[in-house]
Formats: sequence, structure tokens, C-alpha cells
Amino acid sequence: MKDNGDRLTDGLDEAQRQALGDLTSLARFLQSDPAPEPSLTEQAHLLAVLEPYLSAAAPCKPSLVSHWLRLAGSQIVLFESSFWLAGVLTLLLGLFLTIVDGQELLPLAFVLLAPLLAAASVAYAFRPETRTLGELERLTATDAAELLYIRLALTLTFNLLVALLLLLLIWLEGAQVVLWRLALAWLGPMLVLSGLALYTTIRWNSLVGAILPLGLWGGLVLLGWREVLLHAAGGITPTAWLLLGISHSNLVLIGSILTSLVGLGLLVQAGRTVTSERRSWS
Repeated sequence: MKDNGDRLTDGLDEAQRQALGDLTSLARFLQSDPAPEPSLTEQAHLLAVLEPYLSAAAPCKPSLVSHWLRLAGSQIVLFESSFWLAGVLTLLLGLFLTIVDGQELLPLAFVLLAPLLAAASVAYAFRPETRTLGELERLTATDAAELLYIRLALTLTFNLLVALLLLLLIWLEGAQVVLWRLALAWLGPMLVLSGLALYTTIRWNSLVGAILPLGLWGGLVLLGWREVLLHAAGGITPTAWLLLGISHSNLVLIGSILTSLVGLGLLVQAGRTVTSERRSWS
């Protein structure tokens, strides 16, 4: 049978034993210990007694939903008062347009301005001050793309809430437009501008992420303005022409669906970019 000295160095090579030094004193102390070594039967009995307490003390793995909610809570602190103020100002603008002429101006402002709020919000959420958190985020076991999409989900959820409140105002005003078609006409530009803002912000910087989608949308509005002027000569107001196209033209819906797919593709590509960057850092 091995003595305590041999048991202390069991499995070690000669170099490791020399590194430990002389263990004679420690071995003698262990030999003087009056507590007897438990037998295998006693060890099994002890583990059986402790097993319920060990199971209760072991941390349970949180569900995926709980995990995402905790991540969302940790990301909310990144949004300062100016972020929430932008949505409030948009709602106040909607209320003002409702007072002026809700049936004419509010649907037009919803289609033209609401997607810009989403794009600006995404560029804000991933601005340089936020991206400096990457050093801390890389120390966590959480996937970088998961953090990105949680932060994006918070941004888009906030903008969706603002859009739903504006749609409620439009419905209360009784505007002559099919609401689900109006919502779909908003969804396509919102997703593509948000996807473009996110990808360009991640790929380059927040300045490009803000200017490029806003400039693209401004260019499209200017191109559409030519059509507005042509129909205005026939006595059709810009809002009437826009709402007529949304309510009766399937091309508008098809275009919105296609732009939604492009926007989703850009969001996926942004997640891949973040993942590849994290791998290069590790």
C-alpha cells in the first residue's frame, strides 16, 4: 500500500515531484489525522444524502426567452433620452398634422418620414460610442450576432410602436386608405433603410450609416415628386395620388415585399460581418 507521501505525488513525473519539494512534513501531518478514510460504501451513502441539496443548489440553465429578456434589459441602458425623444417628437408631429388636416397630411408624413426614423434610430443605436463596448462584449460568452440582433430588435420594436400609434391616428381620422396596405407600404422602406443603415454602420461608421440611407430615400422622394407634379396638373393632390396608389396598385405591394427581402438580407449580412470581425479579434 502506498504511504501518504507516495499518494501526494501519485501520477506526477520526476520533474514535477522535484518542483513540489519535500512533502515529508505534510505526509506526517496527514498520517496523524484521526479521521479515518471512508470506505466506498460510506462514500456512496454520503453522496446519496447530499445529492438532493447539490441538485437544488446547482444553477438551472435559463430558458432562451429569459436569456433574451436579460440581454434586452442590459442593452436598454445604451439608449439615451434623445433616442426616446425622437419617437415622442414624431408622435407629436403626427398629432399636429392631425389637427391641421389628418386625412391629407398624416398618411403622407407616415409613408415619407416614418421609415427615416427607423434608419436614424439604427444608426444611433450602433454609433461609435456604442461600438466601443465591443471590448467588453468580446469577454462574454454571448455571441456577437446575438447581441447585435437583440439591440436591433429593441430599436425596431420602438419604431414599430410609434408606427402603430400613427396608424391609429390615421384610422381615427378616417383617411381613405386600406390600413394594412399602408402598413405594408411602410414596412418595405423601413426594413431596407434600417438594413442599409445597420450594414453600413457596422461595415464603416455611423456617419455613412446615417447619410447613405437618408440620402437614398431623399433621392427616391425627389424622383417621385416629378410624378406628383404631373398628376397635380390634372387636379389630383399629392396625398390623393399616393393613397390611391397604395390602396389599388399591386405593384406598390410587390415593390414593398421585395424591398423587405432586401432589407432582411442586409440585416443578415450585418450579423455575419460582426461574427467574422469577432473571430478575427479572437
